[in-house]
Amino acid sequence: MQSAPQEALGHKVVGVGSCGLDYLAQVARFPQPDDKLRTENLQTQGGGNCANALTAAARLGLKPVLISKIGGDAIGDGIISELENDGVSTEFVLRAKGHPSPFTYIIVDREGGTRTCIHTPAAPLEVDDVSPSLIEGALHGAALVYFDGRLAEAALQVAKAATAAGIPVLVEAERLRPGLNELLAHADYVVTSAKFPQAWTGEASLGDALLSTFQRLPHIRWMATTLGSRGSVFLGQAEALQNGDSIPTIRLDDVLDQLSEQMRESKADLHDEPPACTTASGVDIREGQSAAAEGAIRLQWRRDESTLPEVRQKADAAAAAASISNADSRRASEYNRTGSMEECSGDLPIARVIAASAAVLPKDAIVDTTGAGDAFIGTLLYAICHGMPPEKSLRLAAVVAAKKCTTVGARGGLPQRSSLSDMLFL
Repeated sequence: MQSAPQEALGHKVVGVGSCGLDYLAQVARFPQPDDKLRTENLQTQGGGNCANALTAAARLGLKPVLISKIGGDAIGDGIISELENDGVSTEFVLRAKGHPSPFTYIIVDREGGTRTCIHTPAAPLEVDDVSPSLIEGALHGAALVYFDGRLAEAALQVAKAATAAGIPVLVEAERLRPGLNELLAHADYVVTSAKFPQAWTGEASLGDALLSTFQRLPHIRWMATTLGSRGSVFLGQAEALQNGDSIPTIRLDDVLDQLSEQMRESKADLHDEPPACTTASGVDIREGQSAAAEGAIRLQWRRDESTLPEVRQKADAAAAAASISNADSRRASEYNRTGSMEECSGDLPIARVIAASAAVLPKDAIVDTTGAGDAFIGTLLYAICHGMPPEKSLRLAAVVAAKKCTTVGARGGLPQRSSLSDMLFL
């Protein structure tokens, strides 16, 4: 993938965002209202999007530094200890005396293959908490800064400092959050969930939502979107060719359909390929496939203006629903998308499009998807710092995410670099 500037290239990455404790209860099926179920497995381990992603990056060989805030309690002591043991520096994790640390109840549904999270936040990271000296110390020598979209007001101060220092910024857009729009305005790289683009833009199709999102990001180099079992999509800037008129023009939805068909047609018997890694229980995980649009293409989008009210209505409804789920309905307007819908109609200047499949492993080997997206992002942090090409980066990230899914919790299945095939990195 496009790498950080050569003068900044290194192993240090800074993450700003959530960390906490996860209580994971695995049950046979998700409970009905007023149900009583017994757990099949109960675990307690560290959590939080940012902390999970940095743990994945640390196990691959980076030197992550976390900026966050937790309580001054025994739970917080355990959070710090677990991160430090994994090689994540907590020098800039603040402790709020008299406040509890954040925690999340997670119900892992074995029958349905889902996980449901109920989060209890702690004291927020305030703007005054991230002093100039803290920011300077954390960013010194960093190759990349990652934001998980939480703690937005304080995170924005770090993002501004990183931009001023020429340090690339990666922002996670998992779901609508207050202040996320401002963070995205500083992003060189963005990783979105499958649901975010359509919620943010109100677009009905995935391709139109991806394109609409991409066009609203003023400094974007590339955007990756995770699609769960369907793999991932990469959309990046490409240099314009001298003869721009010869570049084909096509809708992004059509490109994605073509790439998916290419992967289906060229699919070899991946079960005969050497495994990319093997789990503790002996399950082999194999690298998936990727397909790229041939050369640079011009992505086309012609809006039917009669649909504009419906698109806006969907985006507004998604923002309202997100504010309610966060018990924050009074700030619903802050969850809304940025930019006007009219500005996003037309052609995107030259772009690169790549699709990648998920890694290959038996379906019954998938135990828990909690933290799969964090594992994916942690791997992309590694890929950026090492200048890996996007096709290789997406396949490596899929393998790391798949390995994570073979155990309960966000971190237990994250692989060490030494446990992965060297072919993944060549």
